Amino acid sequence: MTETATEEKIKEAARIVFMEKGYAAAGMRDIATKAGVNLSLVNYYFRSKKNIFQIIMLEKMHIIFGNIIPYMVDENTTLEEKLNHIATVYIDTISEDPNLPMFVFSEFQKNPEDFSFLFPIKKINFNEISIIKQFKTIRPDINPAHFMLNFLGLTIFPFIAAHLFSKMNTGIFDNIQTVIKERKSFIPLWMKSILETNLTAK
Repeated sequence: MTETATEEKIKEAARIVFMEKGYAAAGMRDIATKAGVNLSLVNYYFRSKKNIFQIIMLEKMHIIFGNIIPYMVDENTTLEEKLNHIATVYIDTISEDPNLPMFVFSEFQKNPEDFSFLFPIKKINFNEISIIKQFKTIRPDINPAHFMLNFLGLTIFPFIAAHLFSKMNTGIFDNIQTVIKERKSFIPLWMKSILETNLTAK
């Protein structure tokens, strides 16, 4: 096995261990066992648990934000095109690792300072990006924070809900993954209805 293949094997094992046990309970020995390699090899490649965790999570965030942020700031695409693209990219990406949102928020809540590196969007001035400017043009009467919170809720929360409902016998959510995939088409339509509503906060 090449060095690259070994490194990727360890990273995948670490991802599984972190998801199963949480960051605090996971250990380098657990990762080594899961990967089927000795502990010294894990230490050789990654040096520490925190280091391997940051590498894995940054790669995940790069996959998501690397495909979303360029569209958010693109001046040449319409707001509708942005909503379609972002909803599709986010749902497709997270569907490959549906426990990721629950895990990230759980870990961030426990150790916000240690894991603030996970959120590169904190460096963005949202008032200056294209998606917000376009929203303000269409609906200057509504705080764009409502727009962003609604959009995030429609895309992120279903994965958290799916994690919770998978532990219950709920009936209506038995095919939750199919429902989530259908939302790629529904979310832009729902967001469009928000843009067209005549209701404003009192």
